[in-house]
Amino acid sequence: MSQVDGSFSIEKIPPGEYRTTVSMIGYRRFVDTVAAVPGGGRGLEVFLRPSPIQAGQVVVTASKRRQLLTEVPVSVSLVSSASMERRNIISLDDALRYVPGVNFVQDQANIRGSSGYARGIGSRVLLLVDGIPLLTGDTGQAVWESIPVSEIDHVEVVKGAGSSLYGSSALGGVIDVITKNNVDTKSTSVKVYGGFYQQPTYNDWRWSGKDRFFQGASITHSQPIGLGDFGLTASLSYKKDDGYIENDFFRRLNFFFKTAGNISGNKSLKVFGDVFNQYSGNFLYWQDVNHALQPASTSLGQWVNSTRANLSGIYTNVVSGNFLYIVRGSYYFSHWYDNLGQTPTGVGDTSTSNTGYLELQGTLNLDPSTILTFGADGQVDYINSNSFSDKTSNSGAVYLQGERKFGRLHATVGARYDYEKIVGKAAFNQFNPKAGLVYDLGRGATLRASVGTGFRAPSIGETYASIQSGGVSIIPNPALLPERSLSEEIGGRMPLWYFGLIDAAVFQSDYWNMIEPQFNNSGQVTFQNVTRARVQGCEIDASSDAGTDFLTLRASYTYVYPLDLTTHEVLKYRSRELFYLSADFSKSIYRASLDFRFISAFENYDKQLVQLGIVRSGDQRVPAYVTDVRAGVDLTSAGIPLEATFIVNNLFNYYYVEMIGNIAPLRNYSLVLSWKF
Repeated sequence: MSQVDGSFSIEKIPPGEYRTTVSMIGYRRFVDTVAAVPGGGRGLEVFLRPSPIQAGQVVVTASKRRQLLTEVPVSVSLVSSASMERRNIISLDDALRYVPGVNFVQDQANIRGSSGYARGIGSRVLLLVDGIPLLTGDTGQAVWESIPVSEIDHVEVVKGAGSSLYGSSALGGVIDVITKNNVDTKSTSVKVYGGFYQQPTYNDWRWSGKDRFFQGASITHSQPIGLGDFGLTASLSYKKDDGYIENDFFRRLNFFFKTAGNISGNKSLKVFGDVFNQYSGNFLYWQDVNHALQPASTSLGQWVNSTRANLSGIYTNVVSGNFLYIVRGSYYFSHWYDNLGQTPTGVGDTSTSNTGYLELQGTLNLDPSTILTFGADGQVDYINSNSFSDKTSNSGAVYLQGERKFGRLHATVGARYDYEKIVGKAAFNQFNPKAGLVYDLGRGATLRASVGTGFRAPSIGETYASIQSGGVSIIPNPALLPERSLSEEIGGRMPLWYFGLIDAAVFQSDYWNMIEPQFNNSGQVTFQNVTRARVQGCEIDASSDAGTDFLTLRASYTYVYPLDLTTHEVLKYRSRELFYLSADFSKSIYRASLDFRFISAFENYDKQLVQLGIVRSGDQRVPAYVTDVRAGVDLTSAGIPLEATFIVNNLFNYYYVEMIGNIAPLRNYSLVLSWKF
């Protein structure tokens, strides 16, 4: 039996030695041997340490409800808050770079080859925060840095088309940020970090005689507020980066708040919001490979200023043991302006978007083996922009999904009907079904298979953009059509005895009317529908604690073959191979970790950028071999609320590009200090 202070005892067991295991999601498993003798046994003190390996995971994104990961018919990866703290992640996209099957072309997420590079406009990956969409209304992009990392509990990455539940923009997958739970105790945490970039090896690249620094600080306070069990959390953070590339600096300020609790025994409410402002320089392409850290002279002095604000609410009512419903709503404001080039109005680009979202979802247990998930949602966008013109768009959808267990077989069937309309343009209607099977082989092993369709309506930015960017003119294409997909996957999970797990999958996605930026005969860029494309591949992900309580290992390999079936060329900006490896060591107060990433060089790109002289030496690219290491101490168990970590990213100072003409971060060093009270 256990007490309120956490102490516990186990009574009425036969004498002998017992292997005791204590585990919790997001923490390393605790294992010890305890002797039970007549009259009592020795005391056992349990201290759980954060771990990037999670066992028996529960996810909410794949089916819009809580379920065991072993019941999900598609591939899902999780990122824990502990792993983000360990890596000193300051922007969500940096955390996602370590997820199997995920890589980035600058700030655009690519899940299993579904996306290339669309110049910051449009996304085939849907970003959610607690199930609420967070894509800008004008460009339809994810603003990763606007989400305060300190308030993330974990991130769920669903791979493959998710349109049958989430609609447009879930064509390539879904990334759902789950914020931390309600607080029931008063606490304050402070984090500061600072570091610098190493100067480049080549003298021609050394554009500044000064060291380039980065630093940041955040403070978070949580406490009950005296209204039932409601708690309040507020955080403020500031980050500054001088930039290792000339004119690639930023200044960021984030404020976040959340309150959550039970209104009554069966009704709960969560309200959260944030305000984010960033002032940053603009660097698109280098001068040439001999001046790789300097932009073209015409780009010097360019900057972008952006402000984003979000207010969201989630109301949950558990009507009975068999039925609950959830109401989600949000308002998302986005405004940015810059001094880049000239637009038809003769001033810099600027855009303001206001987005409202509302969803009603129900979950009904018809019997112990049958669950229905159903709902409806709607969204409206108001855009005021000299870059995309003033536009209004609205959308609505209904969806239904059923799940049933037949002994060891778990079957899922669902569909969603979407309506999308940009005022002044023909409306789009789309029906997206899906089906999935999971077979329980026993002892934690499962087989899965799924098939589903997806679609994505073009964003206002893709349809009506009229922008000068990096020497390229982007012009509107009002005739742009939605893109559609059909995705299939077969996979399985198998425990590695009692100290690890392996997950493997093969997959294929076919695309019709895929939207990609293309050069026309006049050297201008417009978003166009590629007639047909196909992405095939396989993925294997293995994790293990190596039979110890102090060392965990994880390795993943992803291979994709992304083909344009019209031109018979590999799709642009897609890497065929990804290999990620991580190792974490923790013993007593000491901790250390290593991450290695291999990303093969993309084979195809916008060759016109090089041929027209816009990106000199733009054909220079190599595979990426990136190694990050960390070492530190956690004095919490010694009664001192302090953690200190020293980090070296890109240990071997390897030079590579994610996008042509743009060097990825050089070797950098940082020290992170965290206090919790």
